Amino acid sequence: MAPAQARRRWRWLGWTLGCVMFGVMLLSVVMLGYAGHLEVKQPVAEPFDAVIVPGCPTLADGSLTGCLQRRAVWAAMLWERRQAAHFITSGSAVHTPFVEAEALAAAMTAMGVPADRIYLEPHALHTDENVFNSLRIAQKKGWSRLGIASDRGQALGACRMLAAWHKSCGAFSMDTDAVEQRRSALQPLWSSLRAHPVTDFQPIKARERERARRAQRSERPPSFVLYPLMLLRRALGKPPLQPFHPDETPLITWAEQSVQRRK
Repeated sequence: MAPAQARRRWRWLGWTLGCVMFGVMLLSVVMLGYAGHLEVKQPVAEPFDAVIVPGCPTLADGSLTGCLQRRAVWAAMLWERRQAAHFITSGSAVHTPFVEAEALAAAMTAMGVPADRIYLEPHALHTDENVFNSLRIAQKKGWSRLGIASDRGQALGACRMLAAWHKSCGAFSMDTDAVEQRRSALQPLWSSLRAHPVTDFQPIKARERERARRAQRSERPPSFVLYPLMLLRRALGKPPLQPFHPDETPLITWAEQSVQRRK
C-alpha cells in the first residue's frame, strides 16, 4: 500500500473511531438523564431492603483509596439516616490482591454499620456484575426494594441496569460535600485499615479469559462497548444480557466472614 493510501486509511479509521466514541458518549449522557427518575432525592419513610455498594480498587498495600473511603462513608451515612436495612458490598480482587467488597465492609463496620447487616459479593469484576451478582443475593434473601449507593454517574447507570433485571431501583447519589467533610475527619481510621490479600490473585485479563473458557462463551467486551449495547437492547425490547456470574451465590455476612478468618 502506498504511503498516501496508508495515511488516508488511518485517517478514515481515526475519524470512524472518533465518531463511534462520540456517539457512545452522547448516548451515555442522554441515558443518564433518562435514568434521573430513579434517583432518591428525599429521605424515605421506610428503609430499602438492601442497598448495593459497588467497590473500586485498593492501594497496593491494601489501604483504602479515596474512592473506597467515599463509598464507605456514604453507605454509613445512609445507615445513620435509616435509608437501608442491609447492604451488599460488591467487588472482587480486581486490580490488586485485595477484595473490594471486604475493604468496603471493614470501613463501614468501623463507622458503625453492624457487620451482620453487610452481605459480601466478592466475585464481580465490573459494574454490571456488581449489580447482577448482588441481585442474586437479594433474591435469595427475599428482598425486593433495592438501591445503589455510589457517585451519581455510577449510581444512576447501575440502577438503570438493575431496573432491567429487577424492574425497579433507587439510586442514592452521593452527597459529595457531606461525604468529604466526614471523610476528612476520619484520617486516623483510614491509616489503620488494611484489607486482607487473597492468595490466588490473577490479573483481570487472565481471569476474564479463564471464566469465558469455563462458560464456553466469548470474552466480555469492553464496558464502553457493552453498556451502550445493553441500552440499545432495552430500547428495542430485547431481553437484558446476562453477565458472567459464579455458579453458586453463597450468603455470607461480614460478621460471619470475620469469624471464619479468626479461626
